[in-house]
Amino acid sequence: MGNTSLEDLFLLVKESNEDAFDELYHRTWKKLYELAFRRLKDEGTAKEIIQDLYIDLWEKRDRKVISDVDHYLCQAVRFKVIDKFRKEKKYFDQLETLVEELSDGSTADERYRQAELELMLNTWIARMPQKRRAIFLLHYDEDKTVKEIAKLLGISTKTVQNQLLNTTNTLKHLIQKILFMFF
Repeated sequence: MGNTSLEDLFLLVKESNEDAFDELYHRTWKKLYELAFRRLKDEGTAKEIIQDLYIDLWEKRDRKVISDVDHYLCQAVRFKVIDKFRKEKKYFDQLETLVEELSDGSTADERYRQAELELMLNTWIARMPQKRRAIFLLHYDEDKTVKEIAKLLGISTKTVQNQLLNTTNTLKHLIQKILFMFF
């Protein structure tokens, strides 16, 4: 199985071939562990994430459709790391680091990442429904209170609160995606 591609190994894994699964594991675990450890800076947590990833891969092998195994596994590690950050609220620290790096903009790469981040955020804002966008911009750009926004737009304060809550939750998901892309 030494010359078998990861994709072919996964096809064998889908057929419950344990030897193929072992081979897939041995070929990929170190890279995935290093990826997780680099972001988490914790050996035990990185090992736990990798173990969970392989358990999940085995248990759901018959339902998974994977065309690029290496890419899939790396993505899965990143998502599991983000999930870990979210659960432990560490991602706020990581986001602060990202914002500091992007706001510095001293290198071409950082300026590029800053432009990408701004483009993502502006695109996200532009795609919001009109009323939600107005509420978001009034609150975050103009520092208006919920009551002020409700009065300006002629809607209830409860509507403003609900829209801000929905927008904040959506923004949290966007931040997770951004962390995934940049870390």
